[in-house]
Amino acid sequence: SSIVATLAQNDSIEISAQSGTTKVCQRLDIKIGQASYSLIDTPGFQRPTRVLAWLQAQASSAEKRADAVGKFLSDEECQRQFPDEIQLLTPIMNGAAIIYVVDGSRPYGQEYEAEMEILRWTGQASLALINPIENEKHVDEWQQALGQYFNVVQVFNAMQWDFEQRLPVLQSFP
Repeated sequence: SSIVATLAQNDSIEISAQSGTTKVCQRLDIKIGQASYSLIDTPGFQRPTRVLAWLQAQASSAEKRADAVGKFLSDEECQRQFPDEIQLLTPIMNGAAIIYVVDGSRPYGQEYEAEMEILRWTGQASLALINPIENEKHVDEWQQALGQYFNVVQVFNAMQWDFEQRLPVLQSFP
């Protein structure tokens, strides 16, 4: 949410220091010069390992992966068990590109790979942003890992960058 609020220059978006507070998608339309963008703030992953296991059981090969994500979204049991993931993946499967945001002040961990793999299964264009919230201690390890999953990886300091530093992030999106 902090990245969406920063890119949209919208102070009305609720931002919490605690992750997992976004429960429903919120769409923000912004215009910068002649360019228009729609940003969708979604809940984050809550059970990515379980979701990935479900998806892997549905698709035996790469060409079936996007269809498996579609089945996940329409499955009533998945809708009950994984409401955050349903909210997160629905706009992506409807054509939205992905901006995946991580905290560069926290260490990279293998637990994030299930999230990144699920996003890769959607087949959508993707950008990863490393937001060094407290420090830049783990930025290098994040860059190494994210580069294996995303088309573009950039460091983006949501709290300190001015508008001129934010604009290239939107312009560099695939």
